[in-house]
Amino acid sequence: MALCILSERCKKIIHFLLRENDFVPMQKIAEITGVSKRSSYYDICNINEWLDERGIKELEMERGKGILIPYPDKVKIEALLKENIQEDYYIFLPSERVKIIICYIIYSQAPVYIEQIMEVCQVSRNTVFGDMRIVTQRFHEYGLILKYEPKRGYEVAGDAVRARALFFLYFSTLRPLFDSGVLKFFNKNEIQKHYEQLSALQKELRVEYVEGILLAIAALIPVMLNNKEKLCFPGLKKDEIFQSKEYQLIQKYFSELEESEKIYLCLHLLGSRISVATDEFFEDRADKSVYGITKALVTEFEKIACVNFETKEELERALFVHIKTSMYRYRYGIQIGNPMSDDIVREYPNLFDITKIVSQYLEQMVGFPIQDSEVAYLALHFGAHLKVSKYRGDRLRILIVCANGISTGNMIKREVKKLLPEAEIVNVVAAMNVFNAQDICDLVISTVNIKSVLPVILVNPILTDEDRKYILNHQRVQSSSRNKISDTLFNVIKKYVDQSHYKELKRDIVQCLQSETQNIDVALLEKQNGILEYLNLSKIKIKEENMMWQESIYFAGKCLIQNGSIEQKYLDIIISQTMYYGPYMFITNNIMLAHAKPEDGVNKMDISMTIFKNPIFFKEGKKAEIIFILAAEDHEKHLKILNDILKIAENSEGIEKLLKSETNKAILQELENILAD
Repeated sequence: MALCILSERCKKIIHFLLRENDFVPMQKIAEITGVSKRSSYYDICNINEWLDERGIKELEMERGKGILIPYPDKVKIEALLKENIQEDYYIFLPSERVKIIICYIIYSQAPVYIEQIMEVCQVSRNTVFGDMRIVTQRFHEYGLILKYEPKRGYEVAGDAVRARALFFLYFSTLRPLFDSGVLKFFNKNEIQKHYEQLSALQKELRVEYVEGILLAIAALIPVMLNNKEKLCFPGLKKDEIFQSKEYQLIQKYFSELEESEKIYLCLHLLGSRISVATDEFFEDRADKSVYGITKALVTEFEKIACVNFETKEELERALFVHIKTSMYRYRYGIQIGNPMSDDIVREYPNLFDITKIVSQYLEQMVGFPIQDSEVAYLALHFGAHLKVSKYRGDRLRILIVCANGISTGNMIKREVKKLLPEAEIVNVVAAMNVFNAQDICDLVISTVNIKSVLPVILVNPILTDEDRKYILNHQRVQSSSRNKISDTLFNVIKKYVDQSHYKELKRDIVQCLQSETQNIDVALLEKQNGILEYLNLSKIKIKEENMMWQESIYFAGKCLIQNGSIEQKYLDIIISQTMYYGPYMFITNNIMLAHAKPEDGVNKMDISMTIFKNPIFFKEGKKAEIIFILAAEDHEKHLKILNDILKIAENSEGIEKLLKSETNKAILQELENILAD
């Protein structure tokens, strides 16, 4: 009987559980793998099947606690992992099967039938039929149609470039399966030959491409060689493409390709460099359109995230440059990938989720979905420009160094400001531009190894908790903090001590601080709380009577004034903004998220929720049945609350139950039910 094997994600989970000596909740497992709790449950099921086939007790989920592997079972599992048993069968996750089927249909030059798909995925006919419904939907999202004919099997109808965009998107995520050899439909020898040609081409160009992109192109070259449809590239300056070194080398290594396929390959090489390609090969007529999209994205983010960017023009310029280049990649199906995507989703889940919602506007303009890797890039831009509270005083001077992506460096800058608000960030520079750093700073925080006479803290491009802990515990950081604290304490205490003992007093203060500030735990840093941490029965209201919209704002916010969370003027400003700008604070047709700036009267973070049995009518035909009043004290701590509100708003069934609720307790219970899913 064939044995199932663990996917890379399942291996990560089991290694994590083996290290832990206490119960691990599912939420923690989801966080370390960067997926949803539902996906993590699927992973646990696969792990249990793997354990059962090997005669080991399955993992048990203890309600309210999580999973704990007993010590005897740990010993058995570790022994199995060390044996490196030869695996001859892989059980694919449902999400993996969908991606495999899509890549198989696009890649295959022969008819693809249900029987072949059953063999490739090693599942039953009924399972394949279930998967095909999702496959059909994915093709539809890209403007493609999956057709079936008895003698031709399954084939894709529509724009070939869009079909390839889907292939590139999914092939990169299937890379570990391809390398392991379990995807039998690929001709690995042919792909290896094309990969070697592309590697030789890359060497002659002396450029570096995004990890994995050359192998994905190599996998698609057989499709390009057999394509009978001539590709079309509107707005492309062909003459300049033909003169590029990339195209000339394609002529050398892939002369058998048809001209439009050579152009397509050239666009991939130009758009997949580590350093962003310029748009010199394209017409400029789209500039105004891109500028409009950029401004709309920033405005939408401000509206949804309840923030105001102080450096709005700077953010718009950065986004404009990124999107202008990216529009051509979107149009021609060039997927460059983002090696930091998983890190961004894991470390900044609320920022990512809000950016994903904002990106829906961009999807409408482009005509097909914006992938998570691209959303992650956009999230970095938005996150880097969120305001961080400023502090004054003597400062430790820090230089941020990154490989080449300044948006990454700006995000690190913001994170360091949060960790060390008293420090001064002197600049953010690319590694190649670091000269005489000792003249401008005391400490360097870098994503790449650099030579410097100053201390250098090496971190990941997306800071992890380990990175934050390392920064906080670095000797230079602690030394700077201790000096400031010791000076302050000395100035307070010295008036009670004879002047002849000043030297000993200062020495003892410094020694005391040195022993007390070692090994700062990043877990002590402030974490974001969701809506249920703030919303209690006293902040939930049900109103039966009719009201004017101005009255409804005061009614909904009164409890926050009583709680000391906001001043009266905060509600006054919400009303004046609504009168001036119109009802822009609606997040759905019947839900209003009312807010103003932190400096407009916020004393502390808080939120209230009011349900109006008789809808509140605003201008432009808007009517509110639910009004949230959000008091945000900065530009970030409330993002988890926003994420919860958006999740609530998307649950139409839950909203109906909320509107029918008759008690505050029933409303709070329904909110818990919605957010628990």
